[in-house]
Amino acid sequence: MTAYEETLHVNPEKNFEELNNEFAKVKLSEKLAYCVGDPALTVIYTLANTLLVYFYTNVIGLSAGIIGMIMLLSRGFDGVSDIIMGTIIDRTHSKYGKARVWILRLVVPYAIAAVLLMTVPNTTTSLQAIYVFITYNLLNTVMYTGISQPFHTLGSLMSRDKHERETISNIRMALSITASMVVTAWTLPIINWTADKINNTQLAWIIVTGVFAAISVFILLNTFRCCKERVAVAGKIEEKIPVFTALKLMVQNRYFLISLGLMLFYTVYQIILGIDLTYYCQYVMNDVNLVMPLSMAEKIPMIFIILLLPKLIPKYGKRNLIVSGCILGIVGQVMFLFNDTSVPLAIVSSVIRGIGMSPFYGVQYSLPSDAIEYGQWKTGKRIEGLMFSSMSFGQKFGAGITNAVLGAVLSMVGYNGMAKTAAQQAPAAISVIKFTYLYVPIIVWVVMMLITMCYKLDKTYKQMMAELSVRELSGKL
Repeated sequence: MTAYEETLHVNPEKNFEELNNEFAKVKLSEKLAYCVGDPALTVIYTLANTLLVYFYTNVIGLSAGIIGMIMLLSRGFDGVSDIIMGTIIDRTHSKYGKARVWILRLVVPYAIAAVLLMTVPNTTTSLQAIYVFITYNLLNTVMYTGISQPFHTLGSLMSRDKHERETISNIRMALSITASMVVTAWTLPIINWTADKINNTQLAWIIVTGVFAAISVFILLNTFRCCKERVAVAGKIEEKIPVFTALKLMVQNRYFLISLGLMLFYTVYQIILGIDLTYYCQYVMNDVNLVMPLSMAEKIPMIFIILLLPKLIPKYGKRNLIVSGCILGIVGQVMFLFNDTSVPLAIVSSVIRGIGMSPFYGVQYSLPSDAIEYGQWKTGKRIEGLMFSSMSFGQKFGAGITNAVLGAVLSMVGYNGMAKTAAQQAPAAISVIKFTYLYVPIIVWVVMMLITMCYKLDKTYKQMMAELSVRELSGKL
C-alpha cells in the first residue's frame, strides 16, 4: 500500500471532501474568465495559420512552395515541442498549479512572437525564408505550444463534472468561433483600410497584429487570475509515468484516438476554408470582399447551435449529434456544386455547413477530457498534460500538412501571388483552388463521420465515473 493509499484509509472524510471539490460546480464568472481566454489564443492562431500564407505570398511576395515547405518542416519540431510541454505540465508543481503558472510565464513572450511574424525584412528571398522559418517556429513551436497546452489542460482541471466540462467547452467554443469569425472576416478589411491610411501594407499587418496581441495579453492574464485548478487526482500519487509509457497508454486509448482523428481532420477542413476561401473568392467569384460575408454566414449559426449543446447533448449524445452534423455538412457542400459561383447559394451552403460542424466544434475539448477519465478507468493511470498536448500536435500537424500540400500544389501549377484577377492567374491554379474548396471538404466530412461512429462512451460514461469515484475513495486510481 502506498503512502497515499494509507492516508486515504486513515482520513476518509478528508478524501471525500477533496473528491467532492473536484466535481464542484464552477461559478459563471470563472467559466467566462476561462472561456474568453480561448479567443485570445484563437485570434493569434487563426492569424498565423489562415491569413499568414496570404500575407507571405501576396504581401511579401514569397512563393507558395517555399511557405508550404517551411510549414511542413516545422511540423516535426512542433511534434517534439508538444510532447515536451505535455510532459512538463504533468510534472509541474507550483503554488499556482500545474497549468495556470505557464499562462503567466509565457503570455507576454507569446504576444511579442506574434508581432515578429509580420516583420519580415526587405532583403533577399533566401534571407526572408530563413526569417520566416525562425519566427514561424518561435511562435508556433515554442510560444503557442507553451501557452496553449496549459490552457487546454486547465479546462479539464477546473472540474471533473461532465456537465460542467461540457458547458465550459460549449461557452469556450462559442466565443472561439466568434473570435475566428472576426479575424477571418474583418482582419483583411481592417488591414487594407489601415494600409490605405498609412500607405504601407506590411506596416498595416504589423500594427493590426500588435493590437490583437496586446488585447490577448490582458485577457489571458485575467484567465490566470480568476481560474482555479480543482482536479488534483493525478498529483496525489508520487509515481511519475515515463514519457514512452504514457504515449503507449494513449495509443491504446480508443477515445483519445477518436478525439485526435476528429481534431486532425477538422483542422484540415478549417485551414482549407481559411486559406482557400480567400483565393476562391478572389479568383473564382471575382470578389475577395466576399470572404467576410461567407465566413460570417458559416460561423454565426455555429455560435447559436453551440450554445444549445448543453441541452442537446444529454438527450442525444455527442456521437449522434456529430454524425448528424457531418451528414448535414455534406448536404450543404453538395448544394454549392450545382452553381459554384452563385453568391446566394454560397451563403446558404455556408450556413448549412456551419450548423453541421457545430456539434464537434462545441465538444472538441471535452472529448479528450472524457478520454482522460476513460484511460484512468481502463488502466489506473491518469495522463492529462501529455494527452492535451498530443491533441494540439494533431491540430498543428493537420494545419501544417494542409498548408504544405496546398502550397506545393499551387506552386507546381504556377500560382502567381501577385495576380489580382482571374485573368492574371494561371488557369491550372484556379482549377486547384476550385477543387480544394469544393470537393476536399466533402471527403473530410465523410472521414469525420466514420471516425465518430466508433464513439460509444455516451452510454457508459456515468457508470464509468461511478466506478472511478469508488476506486478513488478506497485509495486507488
